[in-house]
Parts: sequence; structure tokens; C-alpha cells
Amino acid sequence: MMRVRRDVASLTLGDRDAAETEPWHPVLDAYARGVRAMQDLDDPDDPVPASWMWAANTHGIDQFTRRRPAWAQCAHGSLFFLPWHRAYLAWFERTVRDLSDDDDWALPYWDYSHPDSDRTLPVEFAVEQRTVDGALVDNPLFSPGRSTRPIPAGDADIVEALAQPRYVREGEPGFGGALPDRFFGTVEDRPHNYVHMAISGLMRSPATAGRDPIFWLHHANIDRLWEVWRLLDGSVPLTDPGVVPGQVRSAWESATFWFGDEQRPETYAMDAVEDLEHEQMGYLYESVELVEPLAAEVAERRAAILAAEDGGIGLDEAARWTPVAATFDLPSGEAREIPFEGGPRGLDAAPPTRLMLELAGATARAPHDAYDVEVRSGPDAAPHVVRGFSTFGLEGTPDDEVRNYLVDASAVLSDLLDEGWDGGALTVRLLPAGEAEERPPGERGPGEDEPGHDDRAINVAQVTVYVQAP
Repeated sequence: MMRVRRDVASLTLGDRDAAETEPWHPVLDAYARGVRAMQDLDDPDDPVPASWMWAANTHGIDQFTRRRPAWAQCAHGSLFFLPWHRAYLAWFERTVRDLSDDDDWALPYWDYSHPDSDRTLPVEFAVEQRTVDGALVDNPLFSPGRSTRPIPAGDADIVEALAQPRYVREGEPGFGGALPDRFFGTVEDRPHNYVHMAISGLMRSPATAGRDPIFWLHHANIDRLWEVWRLLDGSVPLTDPGVVPGQVRSAWESATFWFGDEQRPETYAMDAVEDLEHEQMGYLYESVELVEPLAAEVAERRAAILAAEDGGIGLDEAARWTPVAATFDLPSGEAREIPFEGGPRGLDAAPPTRLMLELAGATARAPHDAYDVEVRSGPDAAPHVVRGFSTFGLEGTPDDEVRNYLVDASAVLSDLLDEGWDGGALTVRLLPAGEAEERPPGERGPGEDEPGHDDRAINVAQVTVYVQAP
């Protein structure tokens, strides 16, 4: 049986007063009933697989929760981010279907990137109470602490993600990941990570995100974008010959995901996860077509990427990234010169066309939502700012875990070369996104002298600069 996952925009009442007093669309009503039934099963002393907290803890747990084999499984910054979450949603969807007693129910998705979307939370998730059988009751889809503002348009942008022609790329993000397998893919970076932080509340951390009912609609949309990308002309999946080393392809094809009862788990093999018509999936999306102007923007950006690559997609055809500089210990707000120990690389002989920064070993306690990266060709040179990364997953990250980011700084490369950069050194600084005003390195920014500022700092263990030449 194929069920249809629908855009919540076609299901919502669109008015807060109506959401409190009028009947909801059957899809959202069934979701609320299913979530309430799962919440009613919560028992911290005797957790059961059909309960709300079991489902949430399967994704991540906070420092106060004792780990179980079935919990804290989420795959982030990994090639398996998309397939793991697809299987996770299918398992959750079946649980809601069983407890809501609606065998036709399918999880809706929230298409906040649609040109007609106002990017605000659907009202059924924003009201604290709803009317059921003539009585006001607590709304199980409400979660305190969420932002009431629309998701910023830039955070919901999908053009760069969908334009990537390959699922995985070596040394830079592909749609679904990168090699080595420790970085975010473009769709996981944005919109996924940025939207998590924009919603705020429980959604800010993988440890708690699954407790917010909007989490599941957000991830249904990310899953839908995988289908959108797969159907675009020129998209190259990980399993195409020559795209990845044999051991990576073998690990992908043999992957199995499991959920629920630890003695009798429900398992999902990769061949089922990749086939929405498989009986374990059994759903399709209301729409997987890009509307204008998104379709034209994605096509134009993809054409530019392919032109820069000269058509090469295999391991033997892809351009190589060459490390030219590295440094250790980059705290936010402070500038670090990144020298290359062997001296200038003499880039005049073969001017690079791409510039990538690898930020490895990032840690933080309570970072800003996102950081931009300021790059200078020297300590006293003019600053050039590029979009950096969202910090989803940094807050509350265990001490034994770190995050790694790839930042494409190619947009400012021509400026650096015009200023005489020869590969010998760059000066790099991390700044909270939106605060990249041109102030000299070392000068304190707004709030940096306030008590508790150090709690908001982010530290990167190592920065490596890579260039790519034709």
C-alpha cells in the first residue's frame, strides 16, 4: 500500500484562533492523537519502544539519560545521514499509525523552502491548546522554547544543496556527504542544520530534537529533498561505478538500520531504504518537482559546478585538493595567521581556481547559531567574509565528540590573489553570522566583554587551507 506524504501547507488551518477552536485536518488530528498516545506511554522507570521518549531518545540523549543500545543512534556528518533518518522516520510513522488507529496515515512534510511559504511554524504546532470533543485540551504538538519568527530565507535555501551533482565528493561536500566521511553534506548543512537552529528550543541539539513534534515534519522534508535531488538530470548517486572506493560502496550497500525493541528490533536494509515502493517504506511525496524560480536557479548553479569540474565525476577524473597551509587552535573572534611551513607555494605558476578551509575538531558549550569565516591575505589586509556553518550539534555535544566543517571560500579567492596571496599565509577569523563588520583583528565585538561570553565561544582544533587548480 502506497501512502502519500503531504505538504503541511495544504493541511493547516492557517489561523491561530481556528487552530484552538476548530477541527483540524484529519492528517494533523491523527498525528496529534498518535503523539499523545505515545506520550501517555512514557515511563522513565520502564520505557517501552512505542513511547514518545523512546522514539526521541533513539535519535539522541542528553547528559541526564542513561544510554541504551537502541538510543543515541543518529548519524550526523556522515554519508549515512539521509538513509538512517529515512528508516527512522518510517519506523516512527508506523508507530503513529498504529496508535492513532489510522492505517492510511502518512507523515506530512514542511516545505519551508517553497517560494510561496511564509516559513512560519504551522499554527497547529504553535498553539498551546486545541479543542477536542468540545473541550480545550493541551496540544501535544506544541513545544515551548521555539522561535516565533519566520525561518530566515537564507537558512531555508536549497539551491546550493540540490545543485551538487554528486551524492558524495572527495575533499568537499556533495549532496549527501564527503570523503573522508566526517563532514556534512550540502543538504545536511543547509537547510537541515540551519533550520534546526532557526526553530530553536529542543531543536537546537540532536540530544533533544526528536522530542519536538515539528522535528519529524522537518526531516520528512529533508527526506523529500533527497528524492527531488535524485530525480534531477545529472544527479550521480554514491553507488554509480567509480564514484567512491570499493570499500565505501560495500559499506553503503550492506548497511542495516534497526529500531525499537532491543530483543526484537525492526531492521531496515539499504535496498529497502533506497526504494520507496518497498513494503517497509510504502510512501510517496505529494510533490517532488521544483517550481520556478527554484528550478531555474538550481539548473543554472549545477551547470556552473559541472563546467568548473569539466564534466569529471569519477575518482580518477575529479580535481585534487592540495593542502597549502595549516594551523592549530582557532578560538572564535580571534585572528590566526595560517602559515605553510615550507614557505610560499609559488601559486603564480598555476593559479588556483578553488579555495577550501577545513575546520577540524570544533567544540563549544553554548555557541552562536552560526558562524561566518573572515579571510585576509595577510594580518593587515582587507577582510573578505564567506558563509561558514551552522552550529547544530555543537551545543551539548559530549566531550568525546567533535564536529568538522568544510567551508568553500572560492568566492573570495580572486580578491586574495589580486592582493598578492601566494599560498604562504592566510589570516582567518570566525565571527558570529551577521556580525562580520569590518573591525580590526583583536578588537572586541558586541557582547564579547560581557560575563559569560566565553561560554558562547567556539574553538577549532585545526584549520587546513586547500587549493584546487585546473
